[in-house]
Amino acid sequence: MLGERPLMRILHLLPHLSRGGAERQFSYLAQEQIKLGQEVHVAYLYDDSPRPDLQNISLNQLKSSGNHDPYLLWQLIRLIRKINPDIVQTWITQMDILGGVAARITGVPWILREPSSAMAYPSSWKNGLRIFIGSSANAIISNSLCGKKYWQNKKLHCELQVIRNGLPLYDIDREVANLPLNITGQDCPIVLCVGRLESNFSGKKNLSLFMQVLASTKEKHNIFGIICGTGSKRNELEKLAHKLGIHENLVFTGVLSVKSIWALMKKAAVYVSLSSFEGCPNTVMEAMACGCPLVISDIPAHREILDESSAIFVDPSDIPQTTIAILDVLQNTVESKKRTLIARRIAESWTIKKMAAEYQKVYRRVLTK
Repeated sequence: MLGERPLMRILHLLPHLSRGGAERQFSYLAQEQIKLGQEVHVAYLYDDSPRPDLQNISLNQLKSSGNHDPYLLWQLIRLIRKINPDIVQTWITQMDILGGVAARITGVPWILREPSSAMAYPSSWKNGLRIFIGSSANAIISNSLCGKKYWQNKKLHCELQVIRNGLPLYDIDREVANLPLNITGQDCPIVLCVGRLESNFSGKKNLSLFMQVLASTKEKHNIFGIICGTGSKRNELEKLAHKLGIHENLVFTGVLSVKSIWALMKKAAVYVSLSSFEGCPNTVMEAMACGCPLVISDIPAHREILDESSAIFVDPSDIPQTTIAILDVLQNTVESKKRTLIARRIAESWTIKKMAAEYQKVYRRVLTK
């Protein structure tokens, strides 16, 4: 019926509209919520290009002179009162703090999404403030057991729920194995790593260790390394590549579209993640869906979704062990294929439709309390 109120009105709050992992998960969830008949709004600060696909979603860009601009809080309060959402959901620390305060002031039920784990939050005034304000959330949804445990240790009384990230499996399956346009004529096995060239809340990627592993592996097997991502450490890592003598066998692609990354994952001989910590590791999950063999750090976040039947685990600081693991993938192709098929079957359960349905259940429980 024309003018009929949607099943639910949801306002998402996040700092950026960009290609980052949290932002992609937001776009997947929001698009599925539209399909479910919800009215979806998003408020954000920075509009990075290209932004995720956000058709039929109401966009509200906030004005700000900086991350700590007090005018942001007033804008959020005014926007919430204007939209009158049933649920406010916040993504990333800045909006967890400002959006959480705005939701409490306006009396709207608030969901905080936890994207990481305890190691992402060293002692600081900002992280302490996030805990203090987060304690008043109606529910905290973590994408990993590690994230849930982080909040359990705070002894909160709100609902704590784990909902894993979703994968656009249909879109992933449509991509064909291929190299980026600026990389041609590579017949060597590709050893791939994807991630921000930073050490921050998104996870310590240990890219310098990855490069040392590449140098060690290159001594025993002809390989070609590719690192996808951008960040402040790129110049430092490029200098290290020259120092290690692998600069001619390693490419930094910078930022690629997510479809280009999937095509590259399908082309690569092995995907390596040596992170010290993660939440729910998007790129590892995508590599699983793409059928790319895995060598990954032995950390709780990886153990939550994989085991020895589907991946090879290593101590990220043990360069000889990681080198042997990569060589094992390259040389023992039959066993590697078995692990890859098991990993793919696991990934097939992480549909966006399932993720959105689980969020919907939490929203309903919050609204009926």
